[in-house]
Amino acid sequence: MRILQHPVPDEHLKHIGDMTVSFAMLESIIQLHTGMLFADKQRIGQIVTAELSFNKLRALLISLYLERFGEDDDFKTLRTLLQRAATAEERRNQITHSIWGAGDGAETITRIKTTAKEKHGMRFHEESVSSGDLSSFVIEIKGLASEIQDFFHALAKQGKPFKAPGS
Repeated sequence: MRILQHPVPDEHLKHIGDMTVSFAMLESIIQLHTGMLFADKQRIGQIVTAELSFNKLRALLISLYLERFGEDDDFKTLRTLLQRAATAEERRNQITHSIWGAGDGAETITRIKTTAKEKHGMRFHEESVSSGDLSSFVIEIKGLASEIQDFFHALAKQGKPFKAPGS
């Protein structure tokens, strides 16, 4: 049996895999803290968030926060963090749902995406991506996950009422 081989080097694949796992961690942190906003019904929060798309999860978190605490300074911070998460999701989707080809040199690969929209017809999008580009994006995702977790820990220290995990 013949096996097709893609042109993506192991170093790039390592970062794409890390991106996948790191984004899942980011999503899990957002799910956890969304569930905590259900207060004494955290298990219900886990049920509600388990099947939500990332977009719907962010919308639910914003809505629950507004309902519990209003549009305070912390809300503005949360909104900024979740906007960054939306941008990260878009980039993650670009990387995940593209075809990859050989790059201009040994250090890059080419991301290729074909779209066919009513407004523009068929278009080809190409982008040269280095291992460093992917590594930087992974660091960005991990940093954002830490910032969101730190944000909610700071809220708890301020005395904003949450149901702690396992309580």
